Amino acid sequence: MNNTEKREIIDWINKRYDEEVPSPVKFVVRRKAKRIEKLDIEEFPDSVRKCTFEEFLAILQDAYKNKKLKF
Repeated sequence: MNNTEKREIIDWINKRYDEEVPSPVKFVVRRKAKRIEKLDIEEFPDSVRKCTFEEFLAILQDAYKNKKLKF
């Protein structure tokens, strides 16, 4: 992936975050976002590491719709 593609992804995330996340929530998110630095792909289950982003998103959407997620 080249730098332009990476920048496009980061810009898209930042735009969505700015437009859709209320200020009080942003405060909490900023405090928790530091955990991103500590993420280790090797700690993720193989099922997560092998699925595509589309599959991962579909799993999350289905789990949320069926109230299987704890948030």
